[in-house]
Amino acid sequence: MSEISVALIVRNEEKFISQCLQSVKSITDDIVVVDTGSEDQTVELALKEGARVIERPWPKDFARARNWAIEEAKNPWILMLDADEVLLADDKDKLIEAVTHPTADAYNIRIVSLTDRPEDLTEARVTRLFRNDPRVRWEGRVHEQIIPSLGRAGMTLAPLDVRLMHYGYLKEVMTNRKKLERNLDLLDQSLAETVQREWKAYLHWQRAQTLVPLERYDDAIKDMKQAINLAHPTEALQPLFWLTLAKIYTAKRDYHKVHQTIREALKLFPDYTDLVYWEGIVFIEENLLDKAEERFKMALVMGVPKNYLQSELGVGTFKALWQLARISRMQKKFTLAEAYYLKTIQIKSAFYPAWKEYFAFVENTDSKIIYQRLLMVIPPRKIFDTLSTFLSLSPIEMQVRDLAQISLGVSDSISNN
Repeated sequence: MSEISVALIVRNEEKFISQCLQSVKSITDDIVVVDTGSEDQTVELALKEGARVIERPWPKDFARARNWAIEEAKNPWILMLDADEVLLADDKDKLIEAVTHPTADAYNIRIVSLTDRPEDLTEARVTRLFRNDPRVRWEGRVHEQIIPSLGRAGMTLAPLDVRLMHYGYLKEVMTNRKKLERNLDLLDQSLAETVQREWKAYLHWQRAQTLVPLERYDDAIKDMKQAINLAHPTEALQPLFWLTLAKIYTAKRDYHKVHQTIREALKLFPDYTDLVYWEGIVFIEENLLDKAEERFKMALVMGVPKNYLQSELGVGTFKALWQLARISRMQKKFTLAEAYYLKTIQIKSAFYPAWKEYFAFVENTDSKIIYQRLLMVIPPRKIFDTLSTFLSLSPIEMQVRDLAQISLGVSDSISNN
């Protein structure tokens, strides 16, 4: 018997459900799917992948629906997924090891969220792997949490370097108005029922983020200010509250308030690189390039923020370098721009936007020269493998890929001799 049961709640997820379940079939013999009223092919696709499907009416309560799923789980551990998530194959062994030789009763795993813009990749730690214990249950109508019940049960929680790739932040998913209005109604119900300050703060934060796609910016700002005032200054979510408020002001194009908010937040969280990085983005929008350059250089000095609940990937490393490359191009400092692009590629060779912009930047340069410059920062194998992953290649990209392939062929022939 497998150590892990996989549990999901779903509704109209035919676009994602198959790839989700296929990603976990090799680690479990028990997949429980609670369907709350799908009108598409979700149930049929889940059954095809070997899941046990339980159909229940939508209870207007996400925690209740999740608890229906985990109550049906048969194995000692539960991995809770959303249908728009995929377990990365490279991390399966770590997952199995964590439950075979546990060091905790529950684990925070990494949720890596894709968006329509590759540069906006984000990552958060979320409690999704835990012991199958009747004391462990989800709480909250929407944006539900399991940590409170773990605490009451005296269970231990630890980080685990296992990744779920999340597709739910793609624009077509995020801007589904019906889902946004549904979540807003559930949040309003939850706020009316909640008395605990930290939980009310969390709900106001989620409400603000739901209001932004609806372009209700003033209401979102009110919610964020309530979240900040309700939460204790040391609450783990406070840095995110301040950053979210700055982003809402940005969406509203109230740049004075953006900078004021970031200044106040940095007094409280001086090592939270995301704040400095975001102000750099805003300075670019204002065409204040010298100030933007200063902020991204500061982000590089600060580096990756430590001991924060959520941070955008690369704000203190490759993404700050990439922004400096873009600024240098706008300032017509072309030699410096190329150096920044190459450094970005060296640090994060999988960062697609930097490659595309670099090739557009040097498109009138001979491919052999471009290839030699890339060789200064990464080996031929990395160049070939990375370019081979692109869905479409420009003529100059194809030429550079072919040069890398020729180089690898020569290397292979030498090693064979």
